[in-house]
Amino acid sequence: MKRLLLALALAACGKGKSPDAAVPSASSAAPALAADHVGDAGDDGGAAIDPREAAQWAAAREGEPEELMRLSDLAGCEGLAEGAAQPELRPTALLAMQYCRDFSELPLLAQVGTDGNDADARSALGSAVALAARPRRSVDPEDADELHAGCTTLLSLARAVDRPRDRRVLAIRALRMLSEYGCVKRADIPADLDAH
Repeated sequence: MKRLLLALALAACGKGKSPDAAVPSASSAAPALAADHVGDAGDDGGAAIDPREAAQWAAAREGEPEELMRLSDLAGCEGLAEGAAQPELRPTALLAMQYCRDFSELPLLAQVGTDGNDADARSALGSAVALAARPRRSVDPEDADELHAGCTTLLSLARAVDRPRDRRVLAIRALRMLSEYGCVKRADIPADLDAH
């Protein structure tokens, strides 16, 4: 009995941190995400967000590339899209989307780049440019619809002379790289920002 109590006491001690020390910000950093993941009356009653995932949302908040990559891997692109629906998580989610392995979130990035506030639009369009800059690879057929939808929205933004210049520049930059995938003709991309 004494050995069992001693073993439990040693295990609880760790390296001077309490068991809760690993995730102090998990509950405070992403409370809305945890609440959002609690099931509504119409679904299966899902559980709150995993503490490890909540801690990663908090760690990625500063925008460090390694932390954003970890968040993208842990939450997945769908999880990032859910986070982007919440104002307090949106900036982090938009930045982390540049590390998605496909173009599934390109339509969302293009839409936020068009309609979002300035900070969100810059983050979204920056992530779209980063996705487009990756070395060319074959596109999964399931991904093709999102790729084309995102390109269409980016092209509309690039042509909109009433939209902010910095957004249009980023849209054009992304489109020039995405044209290699065939989602838009290079000739259709405005050559200068005064083109319609």
